[in-house]
Amino acid sequence: MARMKLPMTGLLLLSLTTLVYAQETAVPAARESDYYPLKKDTVWTFKAPGGSVQMKVTGKEKIGTEDASKIETIVNGKSVATEHVVVREDGIYRVSINGQKPETPVKFFALPPGKETSWEIKTKIQNQDVKGKFVAKEEDVTVPLGKYKARLVEGTDFEIAGMKTTVKYWFAEKVGIVKLSFSIGGQDAVLELEKYEPAK
Repeated sequence: MARMKLPMTGLLLLSLTTLVYAQETAVPAARESDYYPLKKDTVWTFKAPGGSVQMKVTGKEKIGTEDASKIETIVNGKSVATEHVVVREDGIYRVSINGQKPETPVKFFALPPGKETSWEIKTKIQNQDVKGKFVAKEEDVTVPLGKYKARLVEGTDFEIAGMKTTVKYWFAEKVGIVKLSFSIGGQDAVLELEKYEPAK
């Protein structure tokens, strides 16, 4: 197998490019969403430039007052990035990225689907500004694993640490992320789902 060529900066952007501003609110933890199954040992394997990338739910950890699902990004058998995710009544949020907390918990998928079709971004992580706008809509998508009716979350005018960025995520019900693409600083990548292993 060819050595994985997706640069580390690109892997970190899988998390950074979905930072969405959200107000702090006291909400219950341990909710679930079929659009991002987060039970322990759920694994997504993506076809990527030069090889494959896995995302695996490895368990829950307390972040602040909430029980957050820890997701590891794995390349060539090694964990190269982590994030902590919680599901709230109005959306799915990242509360930690590679051990760093954003200034506020950040929403990257609106719930229920279709209620919120666009939202603004304004936050910081590691003192770096992240701003822009997401637009969500329904779109069919075909990946190596099959064809899905998906919810596309698209940001075409992002700015991360002063760099212009474009990112697109496709979420399918009962599966989660089935495709993502991004472009930043002349670097482009597309990841497509080729295997999905739900938790047993």
